[in-house]
Amino acid sequence: MREEGIGKEMTENTLRAPLTPPQLQGHTGFATSLALLLLRLTLGYVMFFHGAQKMLGWFGGKGIEAFAGAAALQQLPVLPPIACAWMAASAEVFGGILLMVGLLTRLATLPVIVTMVVAILTVHGANGFAGFRDPVKGMQAGYEYNLVLITMATALLLTGPGLISADAFLFRRGLWARGPQPLENPIKGS
Repeated sequence: MREEGIGKEMTENTLRAPLTPPQLQGHTGFATSLALLLLRLTLGYVMFFHGAQKMLGWFGGKGIEAFAGAAALQQLPVLPPIACAWMAASAEVFGGILLMVGLLTRLATLPVIVTMVVAILTVHGANGFAGFRDPVKGMQAGYEYNLVLITMATALLLTGPGLISADAFLFRRGLWARGPQPLENPIKGS
């Protein structure tokens, strides 16, 4: 009889204990990792697609020489236009591949962010947020698209790649691991 009373008392106390946020939300680890995978695949493919257009002339692009010519029109300081073109195209191609695979994800977000900031400062920023239609040149894109890509990359920089990634497989803990690590175990003794 005594054991039944103890068991019943423990169950009642457990039910009355306040629930922690993870208990209230249920197990979100898989859903979060799936969302991060979709974010990585989308951002990675977009970056790879546009980088391959610039670097290799794939997907209807004109290749590195045409992109360097467009970079020359921007009159960027310090480096020659061909160097700027190669840097931007390489950041997009290789950054996109790393993001899709989930390898060195946090590091791969940095050239994406820098490339998009440079694109805003040199090309799209002057066109405003949504851009405008020029009667001669046609639609001039604003910086809204670049801002979305920067936000996606920043989210991955802050959260990490998730459990469905090469980083999670190769690195168990630390900066390159699957995502934010708990500061301490909330359930002591388990």
